[in-house]
Amino acid sequence: MSELLTIKDTVQKFAEVLKEVIKFDVEIVDNNLFRVAVTGKYENEQTQLIEKGNIYKIVLKTKQMIILENPRENELCCGCSKFDECKEVCEVSYPIILDEEVIGVIGFLCYTKEQKKCFLENKDSIIKFIDQISKLIALKVKFSMENIRLNKMLKVLKSIINKVSECVLLVNSKNELIDYNIAGAKFLNYNKHLKIEFIKPETKDEKYTFTITINDRSYYVYGEIIEFKAIDETYKILIFNEIADSNTNDANMILDEIIGKSQYIKELKNKIKRIAKNSSTVLIMGESGTGKELIARAIHALSDRRYKPFIAINCAAIPDTLLESEFFGYEKGTFSGADPRGKIGKFEMANGGTIFLDEIADMPLHMQVKLLRVLQEKTITRIGSHRAQKVDVRIIAATNKNIQQMVKENKFREDLYYRLNVIPIHTCPLRERREDIPVLVEHYLNKYLIHFNRKGVRLDERVLEIFSKYDWPGNVRELENLIEYIVAMIDDNITIDEGLIPQYIKNHINLSLNKDEIYNLKLIEMQTINKVIKMCGDSTEGKLKAAELLGIGVATLYRKLKNYQFDNKEYEIK
Repeated sequence: MSELLTIKDTVQKFAEVLKEVIKFDVEIVDNNLFRVAVTGKYENEQTQLIEKGNIYKIVLKTKQMIILENPRENELCCGCSKFDECKEVCEVSYPIILDEEVIGVIGFLCYTKEQKKCFLENKDSIIKFIDQISKLIALKVKFSMENIRLNKMLKVLKSIINKVSECVLLVNSKNELIDYNIAGAKFLNYNKHLKIEFIKPETKDEKYTFTITINDRSYYVYGEIIEFKAIDETYKILIFNEIADSNTNDANMILDEIIGKSQYIKELKNKIKRIAKNSSTVLIMGESGTGKELIARAIHALSDRRYKPFIAINCAAIPDTLLESEFFGYEKGTFSGADPRGKIGKFEMANGGTIFLDEIADMPLHMQVKLLRVLQEKTITRIGSHRAQKVDVRIIAATNKNIQQMVKENKFREDLYYRLNVIPIHTCPLRERREDIPVLVEHYLNKYLIHFNRKGVRLDERVLEIFSKYDWPGNVRELENLIEYIVAMIDDNITIDEGLIPQYIKNHINLSLNKDEIYNLKLIEMQTINKVIKMCGDSTEGKLKAAELLGIGVATLYRKLKNYQFDNKEYEIK
């Protein structure tokens, strides 16, 4: 596309202004001889390639204005395809020059002797006016091309920024969010209509821990803040990649996220409230998906440390070679490939708060020794430094493995285990608290109906029945993921029925039902006796008849009832 076509509407306005002033028809062509703007006779032929073009070609080549006072008598008109049809009595072709290159031509045409006379009488002033319009068009093109270039650069820059793992937020002087990259969008849950305030610490370090407050919720992050002025506005760029965690003034909010009505949930919440009052180390043990991290967050949120960072580390997700630098940080220039500004460690970031060590059983033995020293001495030392720093952190660890068995097999240090296991918490799998399943289903269904903006969705009772019979090996996490999937795949005004449940769940339940067949002889015998007594009655005569039907003596029947301490409810066949 030519330069003039990028501002086609603007060029047309200039052409109309010219016609209003000089009272002649105007056409403006680009350097490819396409009409970009036109008034009068050729108005319906805008953006078409003009058939005549000898004069315009010369102007494009010579960069000089051409005035034809008698067009058909001028040798420049020879060879024009429209020569015999031409009714012009005067023509002016004026170049549009940008950076010493002709990007187009302004042509104005006189079709009557009166127009020609008017032009010749006001020739100098009209040419001067056309010159000004030509320069204005060139200037507009320059601005347009510069904007296009800048937008392309911004797209490239944004594409690069979107590929980095760090969160990048752009905030104006009113703390209003202007833009963010993909990582920042995820951090903000894709909500752009936010006010962001932050506290910048007094430090000489290039990167440091600072606090971001979004809608009364605070996040402790590690990164840097860059301030710059653009004309009359001041902007701040927040760059960070270490998110400690959030805190909230409503400490019970996170506790309420532990959903359920079972006795286990009630006891767990009471235990969390008691544990939160002190700073003892906690070890949470249980299957994956049972909410171990949620329990840790609740303990932190209810404690006196809730206004300080909560940092979660997955010990299994960090390579062994990087674990020490993640935990304790490193000094400037400690090793090649490291951040030249140094790095603060997770324990240092969590100072005054809580650090959650998930998958603690996967921590290598050499790091277990270092962690034990932190627990004993309450100090850490950055890699490359000889200066120990005091840290005040509460450690909450979690594992889904049998850590006691690992201690016996010398795969986990016994002394560290006892240091961590001051307050043990055992999480309960979902299959052992099935009464919580309907509550959880209702909670996550409401959550994702709102998230996906679904309306009029209902849940068939048969679905709850199937969910209650399924064992949920992935526990609450599996249940939530399944409901999110179902809601994402349905439309409005639909009933979630058995047909939307994945086949593997229905197969599992059918297999479980087959496994429930009774093979216990004692139970079969007692159920049979119970059934016959129900038929014959519980009187003496009824028992005589029952013994006859069962093929045993009355004394034997009484002995069996006595020995087994028969309970009608327990062995009742339904």
